[in-house]
Amino acid sequence: MKIVGFRDVDRGRWNSLAASSPEAWLNHDTAWVSIEERFFVDANLSFALIDNDEIVGIQPLYLSDGTGTPFGERLLHSGIHRHTGLATSGRIDRGIRKALRTAAMDEIFRLAELYDVDRIQLNSHNLAPSNRAASREEIPFWVTDFGFQLGVAFGPNGMSPFPGLSTVNADQLVDLDPSEDDLFSNLDEGCRRAVRKALKADLAFEVATDRSSLKDYLEIAEESAVRTGEALPPVSYYEAVFDGFFAQGRAHLLFAREGAARLAGLIVLSDKMAVHFMAGAARSDALKLRPNDLLHWNAMLWAKRAGFRTYRLGPWFPEVPRDWPISKVSYFKTKFGSTSLPIIQGSMFRRPERYRRDLLALEENLRGVGHRAAESSVSARAGGEFVAHLLRIFGFAGASASPDGRPLVLYRPQSEDVSRASDVLGRGGSVVAVLPAVGFAKAFTVRSEARAVDSPRVLQAEMAGQKPWKRLRTLHSYMRFVAAGGVPVVTDDEGRVAWLGLRTSAGGSIIFAGTDIVSDLVRYRQGDPVAASKRPTDAMWGFAGERPNYLFEGQLAGEAPRERHADWWCEVLSDALTRQCGEARLPMLPNGAPGAIVITGDDDQAALDRYAEQLEALGPLPVTYFLHPLTKHTAETLAQLKSRGRVELGLHPDALEEPQKYAELFSEQAAWFKQLTGEDTRTVRNHGFLNDGYWEHAKPWNAHGVKGSSNLPGLDGRMLNGSLLPARLLLDDALTDHWSILTAIGDGIVFVHGWNDDQSADCIFGLADDIRKSGVPGVIVVNLHPENIDKTRGMHHAVRKVIDDGFVPWTMSECLAWFENRPEQRQPGVRPAFSWARLLGRRSS
Repeated sequence: MKIVGFRDVDRGRWNSLAASSPEAWLNHDTAWVSIEERFFVDANLSFALIDNDEIVGIQPLYLSDGTGTPFGERLLHSGIHRHTGLATSGRIDRGIRKALRTAAMDEIFRLAELYDVDRIQLNSHNLAPSNRAASREEIPFWVTDFGFQLGVAFGPNGMSPFPGLSTVNADQLVDLDPSEDDLFSNLDEGCRRAVRKALKADLAFEVATDRSSLKDYLEIAEESAVRTGEALPPVSYYEAVFDGFFAQGRAHLLFAREGAARLAGLIVLSDKMAVHFMAGAARSDALKLRPNDLLHWNAMLWAKRAGFRTYRLGPWFPEVPRDWPISKVSYFKTKFGSTSLPIIQGSMFRRPERYRRDLLALEENLRGVGHRAAESSVSARAGGEFVAHLLRIFGFAGASASPDGRPLVLYRPQSEDVSRASDVLGRGGSVVAVLPAVGFAKAFTVRSEARAVDSPRVLQAEMAGQKPWKRLRTLHSYMRFVAAGGVPVVTDDEGRVAWLGLRTSAGGSIIFAGTDIVSDLVRYRQGDPVAASKRPTDAMWGFAGERPNYLFEGQLAGEAPRERHADWWCEVLSDALTRQCGEARLPMLPNGAPGAIVITGDDDQAALDRYAEQLEALGPLPVTYFLHPLTKHTAETLAQLKSRGRVELGLHPDALEEPQKYAELFSEQAAWFKQLTGEDTRTVRNHGFLNDGYWEHAKPWNAHGVKGSSNLPGLDGRMLNGSLLPARLLLDDALTDHWSILTAIGDGIVFVHGWNDDQSADCIFGLADDIRKSGVPGVIVVNLHPENIDKTRGMHHAVRKVIDDGFVPWTMSECLAWFENRPEQRQPGVRPAFSWARLLGRRSS
């Protein structure tokens, strides 16, 4: 089953399905879909389903981005008042229809996630032949199979959606099969009197045959609106309806006349043996003659004589108080002998808290009704701060989610953010707009389209040349943009623009990023939180204990082991800011170095003479030792160890035997570490890379002020988290102060792979070469246990050689301090006067 967007479907084929499907009515027609897009919604997300090159289903679908919706909600829907719903081919069997429905709903949910909507509203048109038949599905499949709430709540003035509440929305339908005498008898007594009064006044009924008569209707409607206070749609709306349907005999203009004067008018639509009352109005001074009653009565007779079977007046709300405005304006529809048929509509609340905030007392009773939790839990503020943080790592020191940022980073900006962006652009600044709302994009004359996907997609950076970061991979649905004068930054497999650079008339430049770079980077760098519920129990690499690999492996399946997915996205954005926006970019590493190395050593109760051997092998290079609670070191031996030069001490927490007590044990071991070393714990790596679900260990780390961790194991250079750079963790919708960096290579390769000195050294050389070739600096954290010195001298030699060839040697804290503070920057070719002591605020030996 293939999903194809509305703009990419042949209109004749779409309309053919709409004409033949028993689930479709006129509002499914492409002309009406275009009317919706033009006048009522912010975006047209309609799509067709194609099987074996045949259109087997169509789904009109729209985005209303907050303007004119209750509570300013972002709503994905299949038509408000002008209902549609999924329409399928009448030639498919039950099994295919079920698969088609599932495919359509999957697409709807993907689009809901992409546009971060608050609610999804689906419905079905009561005039579709299948809904007028005995086989009518009173409970739609999206309720029975996909958890929607049936029905929508209404307040005094209109729709007021609320989880768990609904209001009967009773469609008034007149069956035209009875005789004309019976139809008249079915009118309310008051309506019959009104019709007789109009006839006695010699009012006549007229069916206009010339669409130029529309001007008379509009004149009547404008006069009526002055009396009622009604806000009419623009004239162009009525013209579009008649352009699309009058010549086809599906839009009709009916009048009640007194002589040559037209006193009242009706616009009705017709399709598939049914007529729908769309709009009506009467002159104020003619109301005493009851022209509206006469019009509807004669419209019913005209429809019956033309062979139509049903006349639809529209909804009424029988449950609500009669003095509510929505009841007052709709009650007249009940007097024409109609029967009530509930409108099939319902909701999925993705942000139920938005609606419940004023009715907390109902929370327990309504919990879980009619909502589908949004996968994304990152707010606009936190998302913007996260991208800005990564841009600072990549050399844009002024990047911020605040208005003074250069660039200013906005995540999911809405229409109300346009002025903030425009201010920055007006000063010649740059803006990064990630997943902009439809209204935000329109403000810059950019049209957005949706590409909903259910699996990762490969895109490409248009200006990367042959660099490895040309290949980009998103894990989420994305937007595509069209704009005059826009420059493609990232394109998809269809050649359409997913990231767009645009020079604005105000002078500044803006990057529209249509991929969810925040969610992509969080998933790549930190792992998939959904995977935390599927924790493995088997040992890895022959060692017991839970390691974090399972949080990452599902999304990396089939990918090359050294793809730096997270870094490539950041580099493409950085490159675009430089090329398209003219932003100055600082070197990522001191002196423009191609890379850096952090040497660590897990204590694991190593003999002290092993430490001495390792330090001799490393020479003057800095090293960070993570001390195990059962280390053989004493305060005296540690003082001697640090006297040799740049030796940093971190904590190697051990909770392998009692992982459920990690927080308690960590607190105890952090206190032990301070007593032994005289220092607070700044950096950690868990013994055995122990993990607990989705970054639960970060909670005690943050509680104790631990600055950084290297608890993700790459083992042999595998980019488990898609990055060779440190970054702060984004957890619980907040950018924490804790930094994480991959341990790219560990001396476990000697034992897990059985490698000799040459093979293990080549692993380090190969990763360093990859970094140089990519042009994107990286930090290689190499973990070399002192106890394993006899089997890892080749790795020690390789580290020294890579540093001799230009990589910066750092301790773990020095690495994190550089990216957080950037105390000095030098252009390539200029020797830096770099002071590690000043960097860390301490004396170095």
